[in-house]
Amino acid sequence: MVGKHSQNLKSREKVIKITFLIIFFILIQINLLILPTLAKKKNITGFSTHDFLNPNESITYYFSNGIQFGINTNVSIDFDIQYDNKIQNREIYIKINNNQSISFQINTKTNMMNFGLSKQPGNPNYKNNRFEYRFNCIYQFISNDSIQNLTIQFNETSNFGLNPNKTYFIAVFELSNESWQIIPTEELFNESSSESSLETTILNLEGNTEYYFTLYEVSVSSDIWPWILIIVIIVVIATLGLAITKTDYINYLKNRITNIDKGAHRLTIEEVLENENRNKIIDLILSNPGVHFNELLRQTGIAAGNLVWHLDILETYKIIGKKRIGNYIAYFPYYDKNPISNIDLKLQKSKFTLEILEMIERNPGIYNNLITKKFRVDHKTIHYHLKKLFDLGIIYSKKIGRKKQLFPNLDSEYYNSK
Repeated sequence: MVGKHSQNLKSREKVIKITFLIIFFILIQINLLILPTLAKKKNITGFSTHDFLNPNESITYYFSNGIQFGINTNVSIDFDIQYDNKIQNREIYIKINNNQSISFQINTKTNMMNFGLSKQPGNPNYKNNRFEYRFNCIYQFISNDSIQNLTIQFNETSNFGLNPNKTYFIAVFELSNESWQIIPTEELFNESSSESSLETTILNLEGNTEYYFTLYEVSVSSDIWPWILIIVIIVVIATLGLAITKTDYINYLKNRITNIDKGAHRLTIEEVLENENRNKIIDLILSNPGVHFNELLRQTGIAAGNLVWHLDILETYKIIGKKRIGNYIAYFPYYDKNPISNIDLKLQKSKFTLEILEMIERNPGIYNNLITKKFRVDHKTIHYHLKKLFDLGIIYSKKIGRKKQLFPNLDSEYYNSK
């Protein structure tokens, strides 16, 4: 009996040891998987830093004067960052994707003259637009070796010198060129924060070559008439909105027969309409159909998080509706039909998608790889935007030999509504 008991104890000890080893191994694996993805933060006193990052590391630097600089890399990098002390409240995030380790330096100035170039570059010329440089921050980028992919992102907020209601493009300048070149710029929108960011990816940067990056603002566009039409439509809707009183609208909401999926909310329609803050929002949307989030934030005085929550309730109960127009979200009374088609709205979210569509319209039968070469962006990015156009039924493909040619679908709702 004693021998058997001793044997059982040894078996239990063995199980416990194995269990601890398994747990220890799992913890090591979790650290290996998670730690590289965690973004580090570092406060810098002054305007310069030298640092080193391992593969799959991210870091954000907080310099003086409200300057932020974020980096993510899939390879080892050794780098220097130097800001001009006249630069204030600017932010940039870069992502490096490469097949070998590199070292690079980034210098910034408020304008090109301060870089000491013998000849200053001209302003960009792109699709008959006029551009103005107001960003007051230019990034000079020099790497010791070539880079496969460099992604650049700017947060489109007033905190970092950008107006969310303006149109911006990322521009690049090389010493071999005469002027700045506009590069395809994607606008990314965050629904939860109602903020936008501007992003582009540049392929195959050469080593030991000076590249300059900045943002240009569109001042006058040949495509201004569609926007004037949108403004006119919003004004007309606003005028119509004044024709209905708050009392009439509330009666309409209470007496209509509409299927409402309340989701997590457990309020009656009366409880939704009795809230003081939600009444402020309804009043503003009735008197200003097409009002956007920032304006609601300013006029109601409601904190951003609370405003998002109240707007979600009003949308859930189909008291208001919203549409994305240009660079902002516009809110309307629920009974109003937005004058802009859903397809137009989806396309307006991405200037780059429209540019690809325009290229297909100008060159029916064009191949995917030709579009990729034209825009100098990653083929996955082109595929993403082409899929969007396919899903909307605006384009179709025809296989000729081994290649697929792309054509505009002139029978689609998009072209029939033009």
